Amino acid sequence: MTSGSSRQVSGEGFDNFEWLRNLRSFGGSQARSRARSLITNWLKLNSRWTAKSWQPDIMGQRLATLVFCYDWYGRSGDEAFQQQISLSIRLQANCLAIDWKRLHDHDARVTALRGLIIAEAALGADDDDLDNLMEFLVPLVDGMLYADGGHKSRMADKHLAVMRDLIEIRNTGLANQLEQLVWLDQTIAKMGAICRMWRHADGQFARFNGAGVSNPDIIEETLARAGQKGKLLQQAPHSGFLRFSSGRSTIIMDVGKPEANAEVAGLGTLAFEFAVGQNLLVINPGQASGDPNLQRLLCSTKAHSTLTLDGQNSSDFAAGRLAEVDDIELGPAEGGLLAIASHTGYEQSHGITHHRKVYLSTGGGNLRGADRLEYTGAPGEIARMAVIRFHLHPRVTAAMLGDQRILIKIRGNRAGWVFRSSASVSLDTSLFFDTHGRMNCQQILINAPLADIRSIGAVTVKWAFQRNDPL
Repeated sequence: MTSGSSRQVSGEGFDNFEWLRNLRSFGGSQARSRARSLITNWLKLNSRWTAKSWQPDIMGQRLATLVFCYDWYGRSGDEAFQQQISLSIRLQANCLAIDWKRLHDHDARVTALRGLIIAEAALGADDDDLDNLMEFLVPLVDGMLYADGGHKSRMADKHLAVMRDLIEIRNTGLANQLEQLVWLDQTIAKMGAICRMWRHADGQFARFNGAGVSNPDIIEETLARAGQKGKLLQQAPHSGFLRFSSGRSTIIMDVGKPEANAEVAGLGTLAFEFAVGQNLLVINPGQASGDPNLQRLLCSTKAHSTLTLDGQNSSDFAAGRLAEVDDIELGPAEGGLLAIASHTGYEQSHGITHHRKVYLSTGGGNLRGADRLEYTGAPGEIARMAVIRFHLHPRVTAAMLGDQRILIKIRGNRAGWVFRSSASVSLDTSLFFDTHGRMNCQQILINAPLADIRSIGAVTVKWAFQRNDPL
């Protein structure tokens, strides 16, 4: 072991003991010995309550990890070490039983309860005591989720974290015959269906609301532990997402109202991502920057593959303007599949409604769309220009051709794509964030003048991605 050898036991991010799972994955007798040494040192420095290291949600994470990893690091320890661990788990569980209710954040409460349930089960609590803890957990989780199983923040990382908590609780419940096992199975199954809906063939979540930095191996492991695979969802009506595929082409589209209370609220209403097999073609850049100014930019509507009006976001929380989405349809159309949705995000500001149609042909070789801006007669600013953006993955290169066409190539693929539009198109630079960090990429822009929209009533822009198969 190298990088962790000199790390301070009380360092930031250490107290939750998630590093213990990483050491277990690393494996080997040296890692096991190192784990016991780090645990022993931590216990010496944290034998009494402190606000930092004994925070209820952190303590819940620590207890769950200590229990679930015990067979790996603890069985081979001497009797004194095992007794020390047992006494510490009991002390922390007693403290957590008192302190978890003072947490205000619901996600943190779930994490704390997970640790308490797992610790109490390991300490031999009877089924009635565990059932009583579950009586707190069930309404808490139900209140955090939509009816279709999606986390109300619409953030994939929060969704995945709660799902992992429930899976570990279920693992405890299977050994203790908890009465709520049916609820756990049903809730995990619904949450797993949403995860699979969000997931591209490359293993990563579509980049909406902070997604895109979750480890694909963790996602895969979580879904494998969830079990109960079924047919992929095409629509999550409460969470607000669509997914449809043909051939090797897949579209994942955001048709939900932005969550104003989310830590990372991507304002990409009606944005979509387009993948061809494991290759992403049209993406959203992702919201994963530590720089506050860049983070705001990455959350903006222009940082999504959708339409902006006069440079404004489709929702403005400060002004109380939220994009309400309606008229959502997804189903078969002649020769393919058609998705339709509208949002009212620009009605308060401009008196304009945005309608989007996305059509995917059978076989997946033709993706066509139409963005229609309709003047409702409501008061507001006079609209000047709409810009439709399609951000391209870093593995995609694009070059202008004549007649408002763009040639698109996915690195390593023989087949290319040709983009065309009924309005003026151009290319610009963009950014992309994932687990590998920040990368440069390109974006396609369509400019649609709106000076006459109040007199003519509506402006429609059509566009298409057509696969250009080699001879």
